[in-house]
Amino acid sequence: MRVEKKTLNDALRILGKVVFQTSPVELYRSIRFVGDVDGVMAMATDGVEVVSVMLDAFAENKFDFCVPFKDLKELVRTNRSETLELAGNFIEFPAFEEPAAEAETVELDSNFCEYLAQAASIINRNEYRKVLQGINLSKSGITTTDGKQLLNIPCTLDLNAELNIPFPSALLAAKLQTPGMLYTWVSENTKLFQFEIGTVSWYGKATDGNFPAWKSVIPSDTALDYSITFHNHQEVIDWVKMIPPLKETNGVEIHIVEDGAKLISCVQPGFILTTSAVHIGVQPEVILTLDREILLRMLMQDYNTLRANSKGSMPMMAMGGAGQYIAMPIRTISRPQTQNSIQPEHKEETKMEENNNVVEQPVAPVASPLDELGTAIEELKIKLKAMLDESSVLSRKVKEVALQQKQKERDFIQAKRAIERIRMAI
Repeated sequence: MRVEKKTLNDALRILGKVVFQTSPVELYRSIRFVGDVDGVMAMATDGVEVVSVMLDAFAENKFDFCVPFKDLKELVRTNRSETLELAGNFIEFPAFEEPAAEAETVELDSNFCEYLAQAASIINRNEYRKVLQGINLSKSGITTTDGKQLLNIPCTLDLNAELNIPFPSALLAAKLQTPGMLYTWVSENTKLFQFEIGTVSWYGKATDGNFPAWKSVIPSDTALDYSITFHNHQEVIDWVKMIPPLKETNGVEIHIVEDGAKLISCVQPGFILTTSAVHIGVQPEVILTLDREILLRMLMQDYNTLRANSKGSMPMMAMGGAGQYIAMPIRTISRPQTQNSIQPEHKEETKMEENNNVVEQPVAPVASPLDELGTAIEELKIKLKAMLDESSVLSRKVKEVALQQKQKERDFIQAKRAIERIRMAI
């Protein structure tokens, strides 16, 4: 089989998401190539999921062989030819069940994978509940949550029942922008699915468990009594990116001021941005404070209108993107919203109430003196590291000068000895 190096490399980028390179089972760390003169398919499996990619390759006869993924990556990296010739050993590949005749069939539009990528960005891969490590598909669209934030993107999915799929690494790596099909069916009390989008096919098992009753946490329109719409959300994105990312809660206050909004970093109170914005509704009693990562993700997905409750007693909703983005703000304890004065306050992060399996999150303090001390210590560490690096550079230069001086001394001694030998010879 012959295939262009770029074509193979693109396929490995997708198949590598399911390959288990450290597995003791050779099949799970290999890529299977099967085909004939009519077409070639590259496949990979971890024993549960199967990902296959149709290749634009050339074959003279029917073949079925496997090549270790590591060897293919090395071949692509080191081979200078634009066309590669592949051969390998036959490995018995397990037979995976084809979609049943009664399988539910759902058409997917060309934006489906883009919506998956937006939803996947808020998933916590370290979440101990498997159902929250994936994505929920239903008639209401695509939904994900990590307990602090929730994203629902309405799209046409004519499903009779909800489907919880694992993290779609292969589909995200493929970056597909073509229509496709979803098949889902039940076999031996196991719910199975298969996506066929463009040249990529993904087969697997649905994640067990019930997805949280996410609709119960979406606030009503009447409860969200004011909104802020940023005119230049790219300016806000650039400003938020300059706030240092921290593992602990890293809040950003959003104040309403005349003809705009003022954003203040909780970890760097002197770091302020005043930007053009439109305020509609009542004057908030409590300052809207959002986590840096959540605010940045909202804006980067074009959610530039923030709707919230003036008392700060419930989740806020971001609008303007592909769907609705729900997030828990950092609750303000003591001070009301003001336009001209910014006073220190104590904040704590609210949690999403558990209602019909909705995820709870622990309360975490924000902008406490201990956090400020930790930030100061980190800044000091960075400065000390910079000074240490400078001292290392100076020390190296001193050693270089010393070596040059010794070399000059050796050259002088050798020249002196050579002159003495010449004199003796004369």
